[in-house]
Amino acid sequence: MGDSTGLRFPVDASAIRGGRWNEVNSLSRISTPLCPVRIPVTVPAPVPASAALPSQGGSPDGDVAAPVVEPEEADPGAAVPEPPTVLLTGVSGVIGEALARALAGDFRVVALRGRRASAHAHEEVVADLAAPRLGLDSRVWAALAARADVVVHAAGRACYDDDADDFQRVNVSGSRRMAELAHDAGVPLIHVSTAFVDRIDQAREAAALLDGHDTARPIAYLESKIAAERAVAASGALACVVRPSLVMGDVDTGWTPQQQAVHAHIAMLLGGTNTSACAPHQRLDMVPRDVLAHAVTALAGLAVRDPERLPAVYWATAGTAALTCEEFTQHVVETARGRGLRLAAPQFHDAGKSRLTDYPDWEQLPARVRTGLTLQAAVAATLGAGEPFPTSMGTTKNELPYGPQALTQKDTLRNLAADVRFVMASTRRG
Repeated sequence: MGDSTGLRFPVDASAIRGGRWNEVNSLSRISTPLCPVRIPVTVPAPVPASAALPSQGGSPDGDVAAPVVEPEEADPGAAVPEPPTVLLTGVSGVIGEALARALAGDFRVVALRGRRASAHAHEEVVADLAAPRLGLDSRVWAALAARADVVVHAAGRACYDDDADDFQRVNVSGSRRMAELAHDAGVPLIHVSTAFVDRIDQAREAAALLDGHDTARPIAYLESKIAAERAVAASGALACVVRPSLVMGDVDTGWTPQQQAVHAHIAMLLGGTNTSACAPHQRLDMVPRDVLAHAVTALAGLAVRDPERLPAVYWATAGTAALTCEEFTQHVVETARGRGLRLAAPQFHDAGKSRLTDYPDWEQLPARVRTGLTLQAAVAATLGAGEPFPTSMGTTKNELPYGPQALTQKDTLRNLAADVRFVMASTRRG
């Protein structure tokens, strides 16, 4: 799979102005979390700082280095074209960090950030998603709107233990304000949501068995993402809603600045907890964060070049290549065994059929194990009955030039092995 950075787009920034734009299609069914578990683990990137910047050469897929071509003699009087400007939120998050890195190769990235700065943005503006007009002076708002060529909104609250009011203020109101900014700018909005939008009914049924576990609130999260997508649809801005599944670490390395639900599940298995609080037939659809960034960068390029062709919804998922929970746990065990760690074959407790408190000797389990299984059960509540998600990856190049290829099961297994190695290495460093 090619690198998600260094994509080159034949950009015509004027093409985004004055076009006839359609609103997002029906949003009666909506989505679930990107980061349902908060784990305070920050790991330095395993590459030198220079390697974190996107390559300027190579093929669109990043597989083969471009041949060396002698440049033509430059016209000293010719103006150097400015790259299009993208306004990006969430730059310090797991997804946003990868997006900033990928977008920086083809766009001028203006980060609308909170407390933490970005290592990859060209400019930064401190903004507050929960505040009217993002907490910005009217002149700053107008100046951003005048400069923008596309808006990418990737910020939000995504952990199941967050407060419902925070979900409302940040996920819903924040998305509405970003859509208003895109509308005032007259440019497309790419809104990063989540792929579990049409699992809400199944999630409500399964989550009823989580009553009493105050740290797990998947429904509050899902309902906020549903409301956020509807707010975007009602804004009048041209919008593409991106629906990723559970987020993994980068392809090949498994690296991520903060570990996610997938990593928590891996860590519990590696730690000797041979129980998974999910049904063996449920699918753990996962997508590496740099593959997601590749897709969003391609969508941003299309938004600038030909906004009329921007899809209303883009599913960044593994689809039929997603592993079942049983396949996931087996592959974690096999990868660990290949690195000298002997683990017992895991068992399953289907939290969608019986309460966790019905688990044998539940109260005798260590508190950390009960917490981990509770969070697993919260994720499992959103997974559905095993049916695969649709996927937009691998669509024809005419539909999304430079977009990522569809994931195969071989890709999924390789990516999971990289995440297992990353978690093992992080555990040793910790």
